[in-house]
Amino acid sequence: MANFYSLVCPSCGAQIRASEKDSRYVCEYCGTEHLIRLQEGQRLEDQPDIRERMPVARPESVRVHNDGLSARIVRRWFSFKYVPLAFFCVAWDAFLCFWYGMAFSQDGVPWIMIVFPIAHLAVGVGLTYSTLAGFLNRTTLEVEREEISLWHGPLPWFGGKDIKTADVKQFYTTEKFKRSKNGGHTVYDLHVVMKSGESMKLLGDLDDPQVALFFEQQLEKWLRIEDVPVRGELER
Repeated sequence: MANFYSLVCPSCGAQIRASEKDSRYVCEYCGTEHLIRLQEGQRLEDQPDIRERMPVARPESVRVHNDGLSARIVRRWFSFKYVPLAFFCVAWDAFLCFWYGMAFSQDGVPWIMIVFPIAHLAVGVGLTYSTLAGFLNRTTLEVEREEISLWHGPLPWFGGKDIKTADVKQFYTTEKFKRSKNGGHTVYDLHVVMKSGESMKLLGDLDDPQVALFFEQQLEKWLRIEDVPVRGELER
């Protein structure tokens, strides 16, 4: 009795079955005939295992737009963790404003009063900016026929990328424990594997695994990439 293996139609991306005895197959979805070309010594069972996963529900912070020509995922950054940070920034910045207001209002103020809080000022500026970004910013990932574009805004933020779709092989999600003074927490990263073998982080430090997994599943769906196991990925 012949064994059957999963293959992917190069024309339409449909998953089909082929017998180990076949040298060609016809896609039952688009009707295109293809030859099965294996390298010397390679067998059909050596092909990557294709998984069928349950669809990931769209998180509340994510919106999807698809007009048929391009597809876009927009993720809102805001979460309730930014609320206490906002109060902390107000208190921190108010103290610095009071300190420098007092220092510059006096004649002959010692230079140490101006120089000493410089590090605190830098922390205040950075923390205030990142908190404002948490309230206002969104991550946008747009997929077009030839390119994947990622950017953050409206406040400028690092991490924007442009990737050629023809260079993409696979997407996968990982989890890691991020240590901090208060102990730490688990974060999730979305990676892209290029056909060159290079692995690149696409989205990082996400608090919710569903966000990373939803991005992963949508990208694979739009680009017709079959979901195959990747070492070190998040199991779901």
